[in-house]
Amino acid sequence: MHSLRGYRGLTLVLAISVAVSLLGCSGSGGSNAQVPNASTRSAAAVSSSQARLLGDLDDDGQPSVGDAIRILRIVVGLDPDDPCADSNENGSTDVGDAIKVLRCVVGLDDWPIGECGGPVITYEFVTKWGSKGSGNGGFQYPYGVAVDADGNVYVADTDNFRVQKFTADGTFITKWGSQGSDNGEFQKPTGIAVDADGNVYVADQLNHRIQKFSSGGTFLGKWGSYGAANGEFGWPNRVTVNADGDVYVSDWGNHRIQKFNGDGAFITKWGSEGAGDGQFDTPTGLGVDATGSVYVSDWGNSNNHRVQKFTSTGVFITKWGTHGSDPGQFDYPSDLDVGPGGNVYVGEGGNYRIQRFSSEGAFITEWGSYGSEDGQFYGAPGVAVDANGNVYVADSWNHRIQKFRPTVP
Repeated sequence: MHSLRGYRGLTLVLAISVAVSLLGCSGSGGSNAQVPNASTRSAAAVSSSQARLLGDLDDDGQPSVGDAIRILRIVVGLDPDDPCADSNENGSTDVGDAIKVLRCVVGLDDWPIGECGGPVITYEFVTKWGSKGSGNGGFQYPYGVAVDADGNVYVADTDNFRVQKFTADGTFITKWGSQGSDNGEFQKPTGIAVDADGNVYVADQLNHRIQKFSSGGTFLGKWGSYGAANGEFGWPNRVTVNADGDVYVSDWGNHRIQKFNGDGAFITKWGSEGAGDGQFDTPTGLGVDATGSVYVSDWGNSNNHRVQKFTSTGVFITKWGTHGSDPGQFDYPSDLDVGPGGNVYVGEGGNYRIQRFSSEGAFITEWGSYGSEDGQFYGAPGVAVDANGNVYVADSWNHRIQKFRPTVP
C-alpha cells in the first residue's frame, strides 16, 4: 500500500511539473498575463441533454493532464475562462483547480467532482406511497429511509416501532419489529442504513442501541446502552455505513459521532457540544461518500444549522450553512445522504425542502415546500439516494414516502 501511495504521489508531482511548465510559455498572454476575473466568466456551449463536469474541459467525461493544462492556460491568460475550470469550487480559476483535476487523474480524489455549466437540474415527482396507519404500507411518522444495491427501500416506521421494506415503486415486501426492548423490538426506530451485503442497521433511539438485521429482517446482533462511554449512546439518531462496512452513528444526546465495525466493535469517536469546527449541538443527519469522507448535519442552536465534512476518522475538513431560508441556508437540517458523484442531499424540517450540494458545499438546486401535495413536505424529512440519483424522502408528518428523479429541462 505504501509503495502504491508513493507511486501515486510521484505521478502527481510529475504531472503538476509538466502542467506548471506551461507558465513559462510565450503567447498572447505571456508570463505577465492578468488572471481572468471570475465574475466575468464566459459561458461555454453545452449539450441541452447533459450537464458538463467540473474540471472536464475537453468534455470527454474523464479527468486528464490535458484538462489540468487547459486550466493553467486560463490562469495565465492564454485561453478564455470556462465555468468548468473552477474544479475546487472556490469561486475563481487558479492553480488549485489544476491540482484538483490531477489528484483525480492519479486516484487520490473521487471523480466526477460535480456538475457545472450545464442546464439546471431539477427534481420531478415520480410516485408516493403510504398513509397514516399500522397496516402493511401504512406509517406512523416515518423518520428514516434507506436504499439497498438492488433498489429496495427500507423505512424506519418510527411510531409503529418497526421496519418496512418495499420495492423501488412502493410495493410492500415485508416488515419486522414491534414495541419493546428484546432482540428485534424497537423503541422509536429513527435512523436506518444498508451495507453492501444487504445487512440493515437501525438506530433504536429510546433503547439507546443499534440493531443489525438481514435484508429480510432476521436479527443478527446489537450493541449499545445508555451512557457516555465508548459504545454507549444518548438517543442515537441516524446511522450510515461506508464501503468497508464500518458503521457511523450520530449520538444525539452526547453531541458526537461514533464509528464501529459492522459487528459493533468500537473504533473511534469525535465531537463535543458547541458551535466550533468539529463540535455539534444534537447532530442528526449522516452520510459517507465513496472516498470515505463523512458528512454530518446538526441543528441545536442558531449557530449550528449547518453541514460539516470530516475524514473517516473525524478530522474536520469544511462546513457550510447558516440559519435561514435562502439557498445554502438551513432550518433544522434533519437528515442527509450522499449520492452519485459525491453530491450531498439535505432534508430540512423547518424549510420543508431538499437541497442538493457539491461535496464541498456549493449549492446546486432545491425543491419542496410546506404542505401535503405531491412534492411538498411536512415534518423532519429523511433522505436516501439510489445509484441512479433517484431521491426517496420520508415525509414524516404526512405519513408517506415520496420518490423524485433528476430531470434536465
